[in-house]
Amino acid sequence: MKVFTLGYQNLSAELYVRSLINAGVNLVLDVREHAWSQRPAFIKSNLERSLRAAGIKYLHLRGAGNPSRNRKTARSAAECMRRYRKHLRDNRDCLNQVIEAVQSAERLGGVACLTCYERKPEDCHRSVLMEELIKLMPDLKPVHLEPSLELKKKVKNLGKPSLNASAFLAPQFLPFT
Repeated sequence: MKVFTLGYQNLSAELYVRSLINAGVNLVLDVREHAWSQRPAFIKSNLERSLRAAGIKYLHLRGAGNPSRNRKTARSAAECMRRYRKHLRDNRDCLNQVIEAVQSAERLGGVACLTCYERKPEDCHRSVLMEELIKLMPDLKPVHLEPSLELKKKVKNLGKPSLNASAFLAPQFLPFT
């Protein structure tokens, strides 16, 4: 069973949503502890609205997020990930929630995507989350999505690519908001 991951770092909301559509994602699992962002398009309510307009369901799984106490007090990224792994082992319910959601997406003929901020999965708690999920569900196949502007499926309200939508290809144009 395939599961995608996608971090929104340096992506416009349009490129993010188009990438999900192109991959056939029908459910986004927001695995941030707090579904808030300094980038308004990725605040929970705005993200959920954009996804709904594209025919994609949204589910915030707070328990699967890396607790802020881990992130704020760890002396290194490795320590932060060790603490997160312990958090998952101590909170097996969140792993079961993710598995149920992934299976639900597949039953509906689509695929789920774990999402948070970090672009590279190896720099993100998503990689640890996937490792722990695979222990419980060995047939799980994680795939990190690479953003794509090419729209394979028509969706209303997405419009034409904007300058920010192509920013992923031209870093000098990235909006640092």
